[in-house]
Amino acid sequence: MTRVMDQFGCEEPIHITSVLCKNVLTKRTLNLEDKEKFAAFFSESFHLVRFQNDNLKKMKNRLSSIKDQLIENQKLVISAQESIIDCKEKQLQKQLQAVQTVVKDTVESQFKSYSDTVQENVMVCQPESSVTAETLKEVVKSVVQAEDRSKNIMIFGLPEDSSKDLNKTVEELFEEIGLKPAMELSRVGKSKEKTTRPVKVTLSSSSTAYQIISQARKLRQSEKFSSVFISPDRSLEDRVKHRLLVQNLHKKKEAEPNKHHYIKGGTIHTEDKSVR
Repeated sequence: MTRVMDQFGCEEPIHITSVLCKNVLTKRTLNLEDKEKFAAFFSESFHLVRFQNDNLKKMKNRLSSIKDQLIENQKLVISAQESIIDCKEKQLQKQLQAVQTVVKDTVESQFKSYSDTVQENVMVCQPESSVTAETLKEVVKSVVQAEDRSKNIMIFGLPEDSSKDLNKTVEELFEEIGLKPAMELSRVGKSKEKTTRPVKVTLSSSSTAYQIISQARKLRQSEKFSSVFISPDRSLEDRVKHRLLVQNLHKKKEAEPNKHHYIKGGTIHTEDKSVR
């Protein structure tokens, strides 16, 4: 076909039909050579069109097959999604049942512990007399206060400087031990000259307070806060007990300097330094 187009000086196949039509309109008679050229052109054009039609049919059949396969794949995906959803629902139901069981056991345990604490305090306060409403009220108040204190910590030895933001200073202190808890804080007591008041910090939970206290030993290696001490928020009675424990601890250290002595769980523990 390209050869025929070159012979007629045409750039596109449609130009050949234009040449033919022009000859028909001008009533020019085609010579034998031109007839043979046109015959070759139309023959090649026929075979080309036929070839293209065959390819279009094949492509159409292929496209139909692809569509059918796509529909099957979509059905498989939908089936898989339904299976996953069903599996997740079963897992969620199991987890929900497990959580409900744990919560139930925890609530029952905490309620029992709370009841035992109240009963113990009542028996201490009124061992030989009937329990009055006022006594019960005081015991419950004491238990609630102890629970509230468990969310607090006390920071000692943090210098007072009116030019510095206390919140920012405490945040820097906690960063030294790798923590960044939500908190509310304030100085305890009236401001006095040459006296550093402790800082009371209220946290979101007692577990956060315990975490901070357990990491407080890292402050010994801090260049800025090595003289700062963190302790639980103890009641007056607990503070007296702890003070006595500290005094006994110092006596132990003086009497047995070759051993390691420390306070844990409200008692003094002793062990060989080689064990550490």
